[in-house]
Amino acid sequence: MPRFFSSPAARRQLGVSLLEVLIAVLVLAAGVLGAAQLQLAALRYNAGAAHATQASFIAYDMLDRLRANADDIEDYAGLSVSGCSDPQPATELGAQDRRDFAAAVGCQLPKGAGSIVVAGNQATVTVGWSEARIAPDEPDTQLVISTRLGAGP
Repeated sequence: MPRFFSSPAARRQLGVSLLEVLIAVLVLAAGVLGAAQLQLAALRYNAGAAHATQASFIAYDMLDRLRANADDIEDYAGLSVSGCSDPQPATELGAQDRRDFAAAVGCQLPKGAGSIVVAGNQATVTVGWSEARIAPDEPDTQLVISTRLGAGP
């Protein structure tokens, strides 16, 4: 046996560096798992924010179309959308707006649904979508925007 292992203090040190490496690897593994979980959560929240942004764009686009065609606002009343539909060209402006809204809500948002309610000169656009792919236990999300169109009381 070599001379430096002959003392009792040297024999007690055998395997200590291996134990230190094992502890360092465990700490590193825990850190990597935590970083991976953080990245996954960030991806989920990013997807949810993208859906909310898209819903906002769709709702405000429809409100702008209502403002531009305020004389025929009653044509938009009662529109309800659920599911994806291919927009076919229409000859009438209001019909094309309704088809574009239906296609945008149904095809650009997961399980998209939407509606337009008109009461007098008050218009309310509702856009809803499912967050089930991001967080399975989350209920459907809705964005409701209401505005007054035209001049009046």
